[in-house]
Amino acid sequence: MAYGNTSQGEAQGEAGGTESTVVNPIVEVNLQATADDRFFFQSNVEEQYIGPYHRHEDGTLMIGVGVLGIGHELKPDEIIFKKIGDEDIKETRERVSDIFYKLWFQSNTLSDSELLSLQTTIRDGIKQTGRGEDEPLVFYKKDRNTLESRKDLQGDTFEQICQYIFDNNIINLEGLFYLESVPGPITDGQEVTKYKINFVHGTVGYQIEIANKVGDTFTDVLNLSQLTKPKTASRINPEKAREVLDTNIFELLPNQTTRQDTINSFFNQFNELIGPKPAFDDVDGDGVGEVATNFESDEQSRISYENQRNAYITRLDNQAEGNTNNQGKTLESMRNKLNTYLGDVDNVIDTLEDTRPEYENISEGFLRIRKPNQAIILRSPNNNELEFQKINSDTGKPSFLEDGFTITMWVKFLSKTSEGTLFNFGNPLNSNSQESGDSYGFRLDTKVNEYEGKNYRYIRLVVRDWTNTTMSGGNRMYRIRDNNFGTQGINRFDHRSFGTNVTSQPQIHKAFPQISTDDLDEWYFICATFNPNIVEPDYNDTLPMFRQNTQYWLNHMTRIDGQILPQIVSNSGEGAKCKVEIISRSELLNARGYIGKPLTVSSKLEDSIDIQSDSINIQSSFTYEIINNQENNETTVNLPTSSFQYQIV
Repeated sequence: MAYGNTSQGEAQGEAGGTESTVVNPIVEVNLQATADDRFFFQSNVEEQYIGPYHRHEDGTLMIGVGVLGIGHELKPDEIIFKKIGDEDIKETRERVSDIFYKLWFQSNTLSDSELLSLQTTIRDGIKQTGRGEDEPLVFYKKDRNTLESRKDLQGDTFEQICQYIFDNNIINLEGLFYLESVPGPITDGQEVTKYKINFVHGTVGYQIEIANKVGDTFTDVLNLSQLTKPKTASRINPEKAREVLDTNIFELLPNQTTRQDTINSFFNQFNELIGPKPAFDDVDGDGVGEVATNFESDEQSRISYENQRNAYITRLDNQAEGNTNNQGKTLESMRNKLNTYLGDVDNVIDTLEDTRPEYENISEGFLRIRKPNQAIILRSPNNNELEFQKINSDTGKPSFLEDGFTITMWVKFLSKTSEGTLFNFGNPLNSNSQESGDSYGFRLDTKVNEYEGKNYRYIRLVVRDWTNTTMSGGNRMYRIRDNNFGTQGINRFDHRSFGTNVTSQPQIHKAFPQISTDDLDEWYFICATFNPNIVEPDYNDTLPMFRQNTQYWLNHMTRIDGQILPQIVSNSGEGAKCKVEIISRSELLNARGYIGKPLTVSSKLEDSIDIQSDSINIQSSFTYEIINNQENNETTVNLPTSSFQYQIV
């Protein structure tokens, strides 16, 4: 029997890391070994085991109930096996005796006189060895039961062979025995041949002399009773033939029960033997009784307590622990075994009727624009600046970098592959240079990454942030921040996007919040925030264990007394300043107890807009670019010119 191993393999994960795989897991649990099953410990073949056991994938059997699907160390003193050899020494003797007779009588041709001298007859009312041709032949169930053979096969060597085979649980005896003939000393001028049967198993060997042949005559040979030779004749005596060939047929079979009768009898007996159902008390108030109120009286009515005339089947496995006759014969063990037959009943997932109400839209959506890709004019009443554009006179820093900002919108994506800008202020990606003075503002966009034949859409917030450092040329040093939160296999600092997809990291979408590309009918609410109060460390200030820790960059890992603890909090004040959160319309309605349905609204647009069916499809991107116009004291918001498709509500 193979017993497997407990080593742990490692499989390469998508992100370049490793994942543990279970080797030789447990595939069957809560099996029961009874006294009749004949399970013994591998470390001590004489010690029988009775109780629960489990089976591993490679067939190894171990004591204990086990947990399905796990792997563990295969301890030699806990491994058991089922003896499939002889139940007792008598069976071993029978098997060895059969081999003796097979080797001897199939290897020799005996004459008629030799056969007669070996057969058993009844003479003067007594069984005797050796018969005449006209004397009756005594038939035995086995040849070794003849008078002389019973004595020949009871020697010490024969018994030693049988005991060795039994003790070592040897099942297959093929090839372990062979017949050998050796010359002996010449007796009365005649050659003598000795016949011996040898047993060899590894380094162990035994030899038994079974016959001597002097000249052409056998002496001291094993007996044979019913071996006969057919004789040919030219005539058949009709009278004697009628005595042998009786053609009268008699029906001797009693009335037979059907399989259904057997099943009916089983259930009748089971209902009689199961006993009354115990009374249970609900002690924890969950509506289900879990403690037997008449435990003692019920236990005393069971067969494991006392072998009384009207005792019932033992109810629990632990009640049969001290009773070997009833281990594995309890209602609990029966229940556990029946569970293995009823997976299609116990594991059915019922489909419940959805009784939630459907959500009804309170109002219609409304959007007024002049024409696609034309500007929206936003008038600024104060110094040609929007509120979040105002400059702090002390620091020279725009207010959106000091106070932060939040961008929210409902979006429906009409394509799996289109990319574009959702909201843009200024041009934060104008240059990657840290000294670029013409880079300014922030940008919320969507990008699509193709990985293993599937498109993944992710949402990114990019902010051009100031630092307090002045470069050698007198220009201020800038820093691009984004909502990359890192993940296993993706270092946040090594895989910044800076306006494009990172081709060196094919799974870059995993480091940003994603939107499914499978359902183009779904609406998504996007909330993008920039919080300047969050402490965002540089590469050298970040512990290596947190560079790929998503929860840390989402501001959920706290720091106490200078030590970052693996404790989840709502806002630790540390991580990434940029964050994007997304919820689908269906998820939002489900959270509010409604059944979601597609959102249909109407829009009031100029005649120049192409109206399709009941909703409005504008075949353009909506990259909002805010431009300050000094001449007419107006702020312009330009619509995009990319190929991104939106449905506007």
